[in-house]
Amino acid sequence: MIYFFYLTIGLCLIIIETTIIPLFPIFNRFYDLLIPLIIFFAAHKPINHGLFIIIGLGIIMDILSGGAFGIFSITYLWLFIFVRWITVFLHAHSTILLILIVAAGTIIENLFFLITIAINNNILIPIDILKTFIGNVIWAIITGPFILITLEIINRNFNSQFIKDDKIYG
Repeated sequence: MIYFFYLTIGLCLIIIETTIIPLFPIFNRFYDLLIPLIIFFAAHKPINHGLFIIIGLGIIMDILSGGAFGIFSITYLWLFIFVRWITVFLHAHSTILLILIVAAGTIIENLFFLITIAINNNILIPIDILKTFIGNVIWAIITGPFILITLEIINRNFNSQFIKDDKIYG
């Protein structure tokens, strides 16, 4: 049940990212909306919940993107591992830390994509890509914490509902 719930949230974010955001020119350089979800799973969920959903969402994004298959799955997996590792040392509920982690996650994903493109195509990277990087990071700093806080609230309410149901039907 919990897998289906979080997979549905991920699919909603994918739909927003691929159908709604491109309609508005202000969101031209918007970042991958699944990054806050991946960070949420890495920081707040057991590893078996996070890995299953992240790999599933990565495969869906690989299919929808039309790019090299596996690039989203591998990127999401490395981002998950990085955030799991960093939250061992740092407090995962700090708002400032969450802002920095979402921005860092956006940078890591963009660098991974850039390196993959450069290696596979043997091309030089255009300087205009820096505008996209900066735009992605700014949007991640502005919206990432709100998405993470919303996910934490949903998680808290969802978990408390299951605890209530266990006490009633237990």
